[in-house]
Formats: sequence, C-alpha cells, structure tokens
Amino acid sequence: MKQLADRALLGLHLAGAVLLVGITAVICYDVAGRLLFNRPFAGTAELAAVCLVLLTYLQTPYVIRERKLLRVTFFLDRMPPALRSQMNAFAYFLGGALFIALVIASWEPALYGLASGEFYGNDAFRIPAWPLRFGTLVLWVIAALVCLGYMAEGVRGRLRSVEDQLPE
Repeated sequence: MKQLADRALLGLHLAGAVLLVGITAVICYDVAGRLLFNRPFAGTAELAAVCLVLLTYLQTPYVIRERKLLRVTFFLDRMPPALRSQMNAFAYFLGGALFIALVIASWEPALYGLASGEFYGNDAFRIPAWPLRFGTLVLWVIAALVCLGYMAEGVRGRLRSVEDQLPE
C-alpha cells in the first residue's frame, strides 16, 4: 500500500512538472507572438494564474511525503529524541489541520462555481472555475492525509529527527 501511495504522489509531482513545461511553452509562445507578430496569445495571464495554483498543490503532497519542506531545526536539535518526535507530530497535525480547514472553507465556493458557471478570464478566453476549485480540494485532502500519516508516525515516536526515515 505504501509503495502505491508513493507512486501516486510521485505521479502528482510529475504532473506538476509537465504542467510547468506546458505553461512555460505558452508564455514563450505569447512573448514570441507579441514581439514578432504583434499578436500575443489571448489567455496567457489566465492560464498562468490557474496553472500556478495547480502546480503548487500538485507538488505539495509529494514534497511533504519526502520531507523536503523548509524547516528550521534549531530548537528540535536540542530536544530529547522522544520530545522531538512529538513536536514533529504536532507540526504535521498543524499542517493537516490547515489543509482540512482549506477544504472546509472552499467547499461552498466550489459548489457555487459549479452551479453558477463561474469562469476566469474574459470573453476572449474563458477558463471554467469549478475544475480548479474541485481539483484543489482533492489535492488538499491528499496533502492532509499525508500530514496526518506523518503525525501518526510522530506520535509513535518514529520522527526523532529530520533525517529519520520511516520504516518501510
């Protein structure tokens, strides 16, 4: 099960990388069209805004799973290992709570966006809002589950330092 979850998270991470390449190509096309032909791509700003949000949350669960988030361990390094594990568990609890709070707060706007046909952009280029809203909800749930899984490991005493690897 762990290997399947790791592969799924890596797949999300890679999807974010592909999205980054795609939006980079769109931006380059827009700049070249603007400079060479005086005809920019009409939806570049809207696509870039949507893609940056998706890119961030596509890669977040994998980064959390790999424990590659920026951390300041000045205080943790001076704590006994058991307390360090509990503090790590508390930090992951806060992360999970944040993502769950984002899901709760964004559920109603997502439903409204679906029901009302809300979109980003203007008449020249429209992007429906509901796929982005529901996509981020799903990605936030995944990130919360990763955080809560690490919280459980910390409560069991398995997160004694930043470098600790979880048991396979």
